[in-house]
Amino acid sequence: MACKITHRLNDQQIRFANRDAAERYAEIMGGGVENWEFATVPATSAPAWPHVPKPAAPGAARR
Repeated sequence: MACKITHRLNDQQIRFANRDAAERYAEIMGGGVENWEFATVPATSAPAWPHVPKPAAPGAARR
């Protein structure tokens, strides 16, 4: 199950695929798990980039 962590002091939020990854990040990069609040969140099937713009046609004017 996906996991979101929120820093207790600055409200930074980071989402992870699972709790193990979130705890590892908190220990190594985030100053320890005691500095973070952990929440289970539903997994999403939406792509990371919901809309990728198409490249401009050759010779198209730029604005």
